[in-house]
Amino acid sequence: MPPAAYAFAMVRRLSAPAVLALLLACSGESPTPSVEIPGPPGALTLPSLAEVQADLAPLSFDDFVERSFLQLTRRSPEALVSWQLEDQLPENAGRLDDLSEGFVVETDAVAEAIRAQLETYDPTALTEEQQLTRDAYAWFLEDLHRTFEYRDYNYQATHVINGEPANTELFFSEIHPLKTEADARAYVARLWTVDDKLIQLSAQLKRRADAGLAPPRMAINWVLGRLTFILDAGPTRTPYYGAFEYGVNRLLDVPPATRSELLQEAANAVRYAVQPGYAVLNDTLLDIAAVAPTAVGVGVLEGGVDYYAEVLRHHTTTASTADEIHALGIRELARIHAEMRSRFDALGYPSDETLEESFARVAEDGGLAPAAEVVQAYTDIIRGAEARMSEAFDLQPSAAVTVIGSASGGGFYIGPSLDGERPGAFYASANEQPRFAMATLAYHEAVPGHHTQIGIATDLELPFFRRVINATAYTEGWALYAERLAYDLDWYDGDPYGDLGRLQAEAFRAARLVVDTGIHAKGWDFTRARDYFQEATGFDPRNISADGQIARYIAWPGQSTAYMMGMLKILELRERAQAALGPRFDLVAFHRMVLGGGSLPLPVLEARARRWIEAQR
Repeated sequence: MPPAAYAFAMVRRLSAPAVLALLLACSGESPTPSVEIPGPPGALTLPSLAEVQADLAPLSFDDFVERSFLQLTRRSPEALVSWQLEDQLPENAGRLDDLSEGFVVETDAVAEAIRAQLETYDPTALTEEQQLTRDAYAWFLEDLHRTFEYRDYNYQATHVINGEPANTELFFSEIHPLKTEADARAYVARLWTVDDKLIQLSAQLKRRADAGLAPPRMAINWVLGRLTFILDAGPTRTPYYGAFEYGVNRLLDVPPATRSELLQEAANAVRYAVQPGYAVLNDTLLDIAAVAPTAVGVGVLEGGVDYYAEVLRHHTTTASTADEIHALGIRELARIHAEMRSRFDALGYPSDETLEESFARVAEDGGLAPAAEVVQAYTDIIRGAEARMSEAFDLQPSAAVTVIGSASGGGFYIGPSLDGERPGAFYASANEQPRFAMATLAYHEAVPGHHTQIGIATDLELPFFRRVINATAYTEGWALYAERLAYDLDWYDGDPYGDLGRLQAEAFRAARLVVDTGIHAKGWDFTRARDYFQEATGFDPRNISADGQIARYIAWPGQSTAYMMGMLKILELRERAQAALGPRFDLVAFHRMVLGGGSLPLPVLEARARRWIEAQR
C-alpha cells in the first residue's frame, strides 16, 4: 500500500544545510543537473489556514468532504503521487514529503479546522451513507490529531515501512510512476531532494533524543545496517537507481540519448543527494545510539505507557487495553493449538513433539516448491481462488492482480493504481519454500484478501478518502479473515498440510497479541519475546525469522495487534448476523456490506453492520 496510506505524514521541504554543501564541495565533482528537471524545489505552495477555512465554509456536505480531504492530501506530495492527484498541485512537482516540525504543527492546525467544520453539519440532515461518511471522517480526523499529540514517541527512523528510510525507498522503487518522460524527470527531481528529507528527519531525531525519547539502541542498529548498505553501494547498485533504470529503459518513445542522460542524472542524484542524506542520518543515529535505552519497549519511556495505549487504539480502532489484548492472545493460542493437535493426530504425528518439530514434518510431507516454480505456483493458487469467488462474493475488483517474485524477500501487497493501469501486485519470495504455507499467504495477500478488499475499495463510488484510507484493523483483519474464510468455504479440502499452514498463520497473529503487549506493556526483553514467539508458532527459522518478527514489533509498536483484533470483529459480526437472521442470512450479502463501505474503523463498521442486520429482518 502507498506510504501515505500508512502514516499520512503531511510534510514540507527545507533546503539542505551548509554541511551538505561542504560534502559536495569536498568531493571535487559537480552535482549540477545535466538535464532539465522540474524545479528548483522550494517551499510547498499551499493556502494558509485562513484560506483553507474560507474555502471550506460555504460547501455542501459532499463537497466539503472531497475538498477538505484534498486540502490535507495537498500537504503530502508523496500522497499526491501515490493517489494520482499530482494535477491538483502541479506547481509542487518534484518534491517529497516534509518532516519539519513547523509544517507538521501547521498541518495539525489545518486538520483540526477541518474537524471543527465537519461538526457543523447536522447528522439528522444527512442521508444514511453521508452519516457513515461523517462518522468515518470524524474518526480519521480525531486520529490524526491524537497521533500528532504523541508524534515525539513515534520511531521515525526504522527498518520497516512505518518509518524512514524504508518508506522513501518503497516510494521510489514501487510507487513512483515511470510511464512517461515527464514521470522520469519528476523522479530525478525528487531524487535530488532525498537529502533534504533525511536531514529534516535527523533534526527531528536529535530533538526527540534531547527530550529523552530516543528509540531503543537495538532498533537503531537495525536501521544503521540498512544505511550502511546504501552508503557502501555504488550509486547504480541502489534501489533508487535500479527501479529508475528498469522504468526508463521501457520508455521506448523517448530517444536513446535522452534516456542515457536521464540515467546519468539519476546516478548523479543518488551520489550527490541520496547518499549524502543517508550519511547525515547515519551520523545522527550513531550519536543517538550512545544515549539510547537498551530496553526494547516503549514502556520505559516517560509517558510511554500512555503512548502505547494510544497506538493500540490507533491500530485496533478499539478501546481495548494492553492487558485485555494480551489475555486474548493467550486464549486464542490455546484454541488454535488444540485445533493443530487434532490435525497432527489425524496425520499420525507424535504427540510429544514441539510445534517446530511437527511443522518440520508438515513441510517435508507437503513438499517444496522450487524457486523457479514459486511465482507460477502462487499464480495458480490465486487463479483458482478467483474461479471460486462467486461462492461468497458478488463484488470483485476490476483490477487484476499479478505475482512478482523477489529474491530478497516478499510476502506483501501493493494495490492497483487508481486509473487501473497498474494491477495489484503480490510480492512473493522467489526462493524455494514449503508448499503447505503458500495457499494461506496467497489468500491473505491477494484473493480474497488484500487485493479483493483494496481493489474493491478503489472501485467504489464513495468519497475519495473512503476509497484510499486504510484503517489497520479493518484492512489487516479482512486479510486474516480471508484465510479463515477459505477454510469455511472448504478450499482446503483434501489438503491437510495447507490447512495446518492456515492454523500456523493464525497462531502467528495470535502470538503477536501476546508478544507485542509483552514487549511494550509488560517489560519483556528481546530474548523472552523471541522464545515465546518461536514456541507459540513453530516456524522454521529458515523461512520466518523469529528475530526478524520481534524486531518488527519493537520498531512498530501496536501495529501487529490489528490483524487478529480485526478478524475476530468481522467473525463476530458474521455470527451476530447469522444468529439474528437465521435462514435469511446471506454470506454474499454480508460480504457486500463489509466490503462495500471501504476501510472503516471497527466501531463504524459495527454500526454499519447493525443497521444492515435490522434492514434484513
